[in-house]
This record gives sequence, C-alpha cells and structure tokens, in this order.
Amino acid sequence: MQTIYQTAQPFDQLLKKQKKRPGQTYRPMYYVVEQPVEKGLLLYHTMTKALVLLTSEEAETYKTNPTALPQLIEQWFLVPLSHDDRLLSRQIRDVARMLEKETDAITHYTIFTTTDCNARCFYCFEMGRSKTPMSEETAQHTADYIIHHCQGQKVSLKWFGGEPLYNMPVITLICRQLKEAGVDFSSKITTNGYLFDDDNINEAKDLWQLKLVQITIDGTEKIYNRIKAYIHKDVNAYRRVIGNIHRLQDADIPVSIRLNIDLHNAENLSELVDELHKEFMETKGISVYLHALYEEVKGSKALHDKQKREFLFNKMSEIEARLYEYGLYKPRQLNRVVKTNHCMADNDHSIVIAPDGHIGKCEHFTEDHLVGHIGSEELDVEMLEAFRSVREESDACATCFDYPNCIWLRLCEVHTYCYQEKCEHERLKLRRSVMQAYLNYKNHQQDETQD
Repeated sequence: MQTIYQTAQPFDQLLKKQKKRPGQTYRPMYYVVEQPVEKGLLLYHTMTKALVLLTSEEAETYKTNPTALPQLIEQWFLVPLSHDDRLLSRQIRDVARMLEKETDAITHYTIFTTTDCNARCFYCFEMGRSKTPMSEETAQHTADYIIHHCQGQKVSLKWFGGEPLYNMPVITLICRQLKEAGVDFSSKITTNGYLFDDDNINEAKDLWQLKLVQITIDGTEKIYNRIKAYIHKDVNAYRRVIGNIHRLQDADIPVSIRLNIDLHNAENLSELVDELHKEFMETKGISVYLHALYEEVKGSKALHDKQKREFLFNKMSEIEARLYEYGLYKPRQLNRVVKTNHCMADNDHSIVIAPDGHIGKCEHFTEDHLVGHIGSEELDVEMLEAFRSVREESDACATCFDYPNCIWLRLCEVHTYCYQEKCEHERLKLRRSVMQAYLNYKNHQQDETQD
C-alpha cells in the first residue's frame, strides 16, 4: 500500500492508530471513496483526508478479506460493522472548531457595488429587489471598515451585484484607499463580462489586484442573447463577452466560465461546450463548470420529478465528462482540512456589504436578515446565530460519503434539497479530484526520478 496523502490534522493527533479488535468483522468506513486506476485502486477518506493506493492484489484482498490489510484498519479506512461513523465525524468537527485560532479579524468581504444590472436574466434570484448603487461616500466608509477590521491580515474581496462593473468607480475608490493604507489584498469578481474593455482590465489587474473572473454563459449565441436580454441593443452580446474573455486572458487574469443548466437548455449546452473548446483550446487560464439552476428558479418542480431529475444529472455528468476531456474542466483540489463551516454565512471572518452600507452574511440576503451597518460596531447576535443554525439531518446522512464535509444551513436558499442523484453526481466529481491528485503525484514522482 502506498500513501499519497497522509492523514490530515487534527485527525492524526486525535484518532491515533486504530487497533484491530479480535473477532470483529470489518467494513469500509462510509467516508471511503474508491477510484480504480491502472494496476490498482485509490482509496480517499473524506473525513481524515488520507489518500492511499492499493496494488491490484491488495485491491482484491480489500474486497474479499479486508482484515488482511492491517494498515487500512490502523488508518481508519476499515471499522467494525457496528461503528458509528457519523458520531465520530461530529466529534472530530467539534474538536476542530475548538482548536481554531480565536480572532476578531474580518478578512473576507463580498461587496455589492450595485444591485442594478445591464442584463435581464429570467432566473435572477435578485428579481424584484430594489436597484441601488453604492455611493462614493459609502465606498469610502467601506474601505475604512475593512482597514479597521482586517487587523493587518491579508484581505480577500469579492465584487458582486447586480452587475458589479455597472458601478466601477467605487471598486477603484475602495482599492485605492486600501492600497494607500498598506492593506495586502486581492480580489475576484462575479460578472456577466459585458462591460470589460482594455482600460478597465488593465486597472483591474494593477489596482484591483483581480485574480479571478467568474462569467456566466447560458448557451450558444442565439440562446445566450435571448436569456441575457441586455439593455444594450447595438452589439452582439455573446461575441462581445467572448472577446472580453480573450482580453482577460491576454492580461493573464484567470476566467472561470459558469454554465447555468436546467431542463430547457441542457441540450444546447452540449453544443456550447464544443464551441468553447474551439474558442479556447489553445488558451491557458480558462476553466468551465456547471451549475444547476433548479434551486434558484422559484416554483421549479424539476427537482421533485425523479425522471426529470435523472435526465438533468445524467446530462450534467455527460457534459462534464466532455469538458474534462477537452481540458476545460478543472477538478477541485482535494480538501486537506476539517470543514467546520458551510460558507460565508456561518464564517465569523466573512461579511457581505450591501450598497447602502448594511452588513449581511449571505449574498442572497441584501434587504433582509441583515446583521449590522458599517457605521456601527454593533452586530445582531441573534441573526448571526440564525445563520449558523443547521437543518435537521435525514436518515441518509448516516451513511453518506460526504457527511464530514456537508453542513446544511437552515437559512440557505440554494442548498435546500438532497437527492440520491445529486449525491452520486458529487461522488463522481470527487472521484475526478482523486484521480487528478493521483496524476499530480505520479508526475511529481517522475520529476524527482529524472532529477
């Protein structure tokens, strides 16, 4: 057995090596994900973060007589039949939370430069909300707030909207103020990409310290232009955005292209993927990922119809496989830390700043569920606790492979359903990440051998 990733902290300190119990029948822990490879089998542990490679002979033993592999027992890949995996995972997470360094520093900021937008997407989760731009005065106060609450640590900024580029002057103002104050920061932006040009791209790279741009493309040219319904009528929006992605690449700014998929555009996205491959096949710094829209279209029944659900997830898997083949799909890196929170909403070091200066905890709540204002040090403790509140677990959670990394918040509007098809899709994506980690390991070994 070959260890690729050791057990991560604090597991290696808390669990120690598991001792084999005489007379016990052992099974794989529910958190073990298998990925066959040439001449062997990879085992990744979603709780301990360990990754090991079994030879073909060891893989056969693992399936027929697992207790003959004592190392797998020692590293908690195998546990007694009666073992309570979920209880152990909870205990580890609780300890990890206690071991986290206590600090009041706020280092992650999602900033709404405006809630207005130059597109009119039918599925927008902000539909019906007020269209408010951030004023220059509020931008100055926002920069002051960041300076006084980051405690000298590096700051991560995320520009959001509406369309954040619809109010670029406040981005420049905030970044300039932070730079003059000596704050170490970087930023990323979620945008439709329409309003980029050579001048603001240069400013984004040099002043905004822009490290990642996320741009959504919903379909091929005709479909995209219809869905986005831009207020600008004089330009082919699809071609303009594609051109801007090339401009960003010329400036060495990575772009993550998000493909929103639902039952209506699934077939068209297959065609779009081929177009993107042809467009960016010789371009570095481009990645593409899928996002299912059903949870953000109010009243959608797609998720509750098993046949439609199976179609959607099968189509997503098919498209992702093609993206992977084209080199456009970049598997997520395997997590090497204990996950103690779900997202910005239950992270004490992250806040959302609305255009009027109000402080929130989630980008989906900019007019309600607010916790404070940048003009005050007081925060709504009860609302903060509400955002940390988790949903009740289902029976399926007890044996789910991803339980150690799954925290479902009660107030979350996006993650509201869990179905078998969704879980299997997540398992498939994780297996790709495991495979990528293995390939990286092999390449590193070969490089060391050549040296």
